Amino acid sequence: MKSIPFAQYVALLKLLGLEYVRTAGSHQHWDFPKNSGKALLRTLTLRDKDKDIPVLHMLTNLATLEASGVVTKAAFEQLLAAQQNPKAAKAQRKRRKEDEQ
Repeated sequence: MKSIPFAQYVALLKLLGLEYVRTAGSHQHWDFPKNSGKALLRTLTLRDKDKDIPVLHMLTNLATLEASGVVTKAAFEQLLAAQQNPKAAKAQRKRRKEDEQ
C-alpha cells in the first residue's frame, strides 16, 4: 500500500457509500448518510490540506471500516488499486452499483 492523491481517495470513499459530513479545523469527516441504515463506529477523518493521503491515515481508516463491517483489508486494497487505474475504477463502480441493486 502506498499513498494516493486526495481526489482518488475521496472517490474511493464515495464508492463505499460514504459522504462528507463536516470539517473540523483542517480535517474532513466522512460517514454514511443518516438514512442509509449503515453506520461507522466513528467518522473517517481526512486532512484536506494533504496533497496525498498518507499510508498511516489509510490504515487507520481501514481499521474503522473493518471494525464497522464495511470492507475487508483485501477488498480495500483491491479498491485502492482500482482507483489508481481509471478504467478499472470505472468498472469497479459499475460492479458495486449492480451488486447493491
